[in-house]
Amino acid sequence: MSESVNPNDQEIIRSYSEGDQEGALKLFTNKYQTKIYSLVYRMLGNHDDAMDALQEILIQVHRSLSSFKGQSSLYTWVYRLSSNVCFNFRKKRSRTSNQVEWDESLQSIMLPIERPNEDPDKMCETKYKQFLVQQAILKLPETQRVLLILHDLEGLSVPEAASILNINTNAAKSRIHRGRAALRNIISKGFVVKGMEGVGVFSGEDSSKMM
Repeated sequence: MSESVNPNDQEIIRSYSEGDQEGALKLFTNKYQTKIYSLVYRMLGNHDDAMDALQEILIQVHRSLSSFKGQSSLYTWVYRLSSNVCFNFRKKRSRTSNQVEWDESLQSIMLPIERPNEDPDKMCETKYKQFLVQQAILKLPETQRVLLILHDLEGLSVPEAASILNINTNAAKSRIHRGRAALRNIISKGFVVKGMEGVGVFSGEDSSKMM
C-alpha cells in the first residue's frame, strides 16, 4: 500500500474541500463501504453491531475529512478510524449519553448491505467453519484480534497493518504470532459461541479442519 494519495482518493478529498460533501461521501462509500463493513463485522461479530459501527464511522468521516492532511494514504486513515471505532464501540454503547446521533442526511449515501447468514444450521460446511473461526477470533484480546483480521483475513501486509495501528512492524509481527498461537489454543480446547450457549462447547474435533 502506498502512503501517497491515489487519484480516486484525491477526487474524494477535492470534492469535499470544494463544498460538494454529498458527492464526496458518495465516492467514499462506493470505494470504502464494503471494506469497512467487512472489517467491523469481523471485529464485532454480528450484523447489527457492524451496521451501528459503520454509521458511526461514516459520521466521523463526514466530520473529519476536511482535516485530512494526506500524511498517510486515505486508505490507512480510514482503516485506523474504523479500528478505533471498533475498539471504543462497546464502551460507548454502555454510555448512551456519549453516543453519536445518526445524521439522517447520510442515509442516502449508504449502499445497501445484505444481512449475512448468521444461523449455523443454514450454513454449508465451508461457511460453518468460517463462522467458527470468526467466533474463535472474537475470544482474542482486541490488540491481537484486529491484527489477525487486518493481516490474515483482510489481506493487508504486516507493514500496512502496523501503519494503521501506529505500531512498528516488529511489534505487529509479534502480536500476529501470539494471536495465531492463542487462536489455535482456543480452537483446540473448545469454546462457547455467544448466543449459542445452549448448544454447548465447540470442541477441537469440531474445529479441527478450520485452520
